[in-house]
Amino acid sequence: MKIFSLALLAAHFSETCSFVPHHHSRYYVYSSANVATSMASDATIEEGDDSRRGFFKKLVGGALFTGIVANGVAVQGPSPFIPVTDSLKDQLIVITGGNTGLGLESGKRLAAAGATIVLTSRSTIKGAKAVQSIQDYVMEQNGKPNDNVYTLSLDLCDLESVKAFPALLKNSDAFKNSQHIDVLLNNAGVMAVPDLEITKDGFEKTFQSNHLGHFALTAGLEPLMNSAGSRIVTVSSMAYLIAQEGLDMTNLNGEVEYKPWDAYGRSKLENILFTKELQKRADAAGKKITAVTLHPGAVRTDLARYIYGEDKYVSMQDAPSPSFTDVLKVLPAFYFTKNVERGANSQIYLSAFQGENVGGEFFFNMEEQKLLPAALDMEKAKELWKVSEEMSGVKFNL
Repeated sequence: MKIFSLALLAAHFSETCSFVPHHHSRYYVYSSANVATSMASDATIEEGDDSRRGFFKKLVGGALFTGIVANGVAVQGPSPFIPVTDSLKDQLIVITGGNTGLGLESGKRLAAAGATIVLTSRSTIKGAKAVQSIQDYVMEQNGKPNDNVYTLSLDLCDLESVKAFPALLKNSDAFKNSQHIDVLLNNAGVMAVPDLEITKDGFEKTFQSNHLGHFALTAGLEPLMNSAGSRIVTVSSMAYLIAQEGLDMTNLNGEVEYKPWDAYGRSKLENILFTKELQKRADAAGKKITAVTLHPGAVRTDLARYIYGEDKYVSMQDAPSPSFTDVLKVLPAFYFTKNVERGANSQIYLSAFQGENVGGEFFFNMEEQKLLPAALDMEKAKELWKVSEEMSGVKFNL
């Protein structure tokens, strides 16, 4: 917050003072220390008002530069986390929504660490394209292939597809070698669907895509998890704060009122409550399951398709290289968002079995974060679990 405030303060001074670099502007590309050196040097040469104006302009410039750089670092987060090569050999990792964005990036780095990867996708064509992309990445990084990368069809907005998936996985080539799942990465989701959309199962699209579909999928796959120890990693978001007053059980499907961002915030709170209740039940049952959730940050992914408009949006997987003009148009968004490589850090970190005693926790930038009371309401978590079983028609026994 202090860094962000510094950037705002510097920007304010820049606007009010109409800062324009002069012939010593070469200093600004190095550091604020160099700016200070430049200011001291000029102060001994220039005199009177010109000297004071020059000093003030450079002071503002230094503050602006420092604020921009510092805020950029804060937004971007740590450098990409790279699991050690072959550290995940013989591990089977299932990733929902794995054909693009965070799911695809996770698949790349986890496969490079030796894991067997199963990407789920609604489109078999896009799934196959993602598999090739991962295999190319592994070859480039390791100089040797990982042929254990697969794609299977799954539509979270179709409960028939969700319920059929465990059998589909068990009969796949991916499952023949391991006979169990080591990591389930619940990554897929939608954000800010502009109008109320109802799935074929009769549920609001955000609710089913982000929570109910993953609830039913996790229930179906839990018997296939590695009994010696496994992880269920669910991608949530700090957007749960939109629902910080608590989960409204009467409006899960927008029955009372539908607002795009409210629906998204509720679904992210549901992800956290589901994770906490899952960990509680797994512990009580003596299951060696670690359930954990995370906030990836504001990341440049296909999740923004509804903000731009689906009719105008081009998937990251299909998009051509942007022109210089295209880049200029989105520079503000680039500055205040993460690239996919950094945005995927937490889910890759957790899927690579990093961190100890992290069950039920919430991560951001690979570090545990405190949650507000709405996300710690275990009575509401228990109620959500019960309602989710009823709605999905799936009994989640542990």
